[in-house]
Amino acid sequence: MLGGNGRTLIIFAVFFLTAGFAFVNYFFIFFAILLLFSTIISLPLFYWQMNIEELRVHRELEKEKVFKDDFVHIKVVIKNTGKNSFDLLEIRDYYNPQLFRLVLGENFISTRIGSKGLVKFSYVLEPKIRGEYPIGPLSVTVKDRLGFNSVERIIPNSVSDILVYPPYEDIKRIEILGSKRSLQLNYGLQRSKQKGLGSEFYGMRRYVFGDQFRLIDWKASARTQKLIVREFESERDVTVMILVDSSNSMAGGAIENTKFEYAIRACMLLTKVALTRRDSVGIFSYSDKKNLQFLKPRGGDDHFYQVLDFVARVKPQGKSRIVEAIDYFVRRFQKRSLIFLISDLEGNVKEIKQAVRKLVTFNHSIIVINPFSPWFEIHEIDLSSTDKALAEAISEEMMEHILLLRREFRNLGINLITTGPDEMMANVLKTYMEAKKKGSAY
Repeated sequence: MLGGNGRTLIIFAVFFLTAGFAFVNYFFIFFAILLLFSTIISLPLFYWQMNIEELRVHRELEKEKVFKDDFVHIKVVIKNTGKNSFDLLEIRDYYNPQLFRLVLGENFISTRIGSKGLVKFSYVLEPKIRGEYPIGPLSVTVKDRLGFNSVERIIPNSVSDILVYPPYEDIKRIEILGSKRSLQLNYGLQRSKQKGLGSEFYGMRRYVFGDQFRLIDWKASARTQKLIVREFESERDVTVMILVDSSNSMAGGAIENTKFEYAIRACMLLTKVALTRRDSVGIFSYSDKKNLQFLKPRGGDDHFYQVLDFVARVKPQGKSRIVEAIDYFVRRFQKRSLIFLISDLEGNVKEIKQAVRKLVTFNHSIIVINPFSPWFEIHEIDLSSTDKALAEAISEEMMEHILLLRREFRNLGINLITTGPDEMMANVLKTYMEAKKKGSAY
């Protein structure tokens, strides 16, 4: 392949050849032929001397999982395994500038590498958006000294995937908000309990035939001269399933604060709070047949980070096929549970109703959280008077759609909560606490 200087040389040769014939100038013709001959001879000679296969190039990542507000240190290593030197070598490591910001260094280098030599360079990226994204591929370009000829090769298998978690501040905020102390201070001790052999004291009563002797409070019995037993209570464990709409329409809004990003934060908050209250949590993200992902419900503190890993990989893509998605879900999961469906509900009313009705047949308790599209897509955006009028018209049309769905859901005994970005987290947490307090719903 001709390099930039080589192409310039060809242009000059053609110019002199044309001028030579036009003005019958043999010097121009001879000079043009000399330039063309030099270019033609130099190309095979270049390929004979420069064996690009002798170069070994690979990327080293400091870590493959990072938080959105973290940095990724990337090192590229070039090793010459052959006997020939490379006088002009260009290495470029590609990345998507819409997803990453270059913080330090450069993602390319122009250098010389001798026989058996080793060259390294590094740079630092900052992820802009949560998700799973590729770094690479690596490109190697070798040129001759004069830049007449060059050869470029893409390094095979040189794409690395980086998993970007939501911002660490968001996670810590959710962990604090979901802690027992925070819940008690903000929402009171709203717990779904049942009397039995739990660990928390409930009260005392007189002994009846059949009570276990180990429950008798002998001090209280001695004071009252009657047998008194202690009663304990345990919080009723619930399985919480969070269904997240991951279709293209959920990508509406500012790139870092789309409806889907808020849905992911709500999902994380619900998970943390439910796990804190000893519930099991599972996640199901859906759009079309190619984008159905299911995480089995589990409990325990460690499960929060499994959920975090799961949601970090999900991205809004594909068209919402909610009927097919719910069919897939009910085939994999039938246990009666508390279901949170987080969706913008942009779709056919009949299909949405049909899908939700399938959940009702399994006696699930269902709560629908609806991030209202216009409130997210114009959030923190300065609009002209014309744009505001258009936005209000769209908002009214969308609200009619949501009100129709609300009536349909009410007939099925389902609560639909429409929310904007500012109050979404508070609404999600409040709804869970109210459902947990009722208890009898599941």
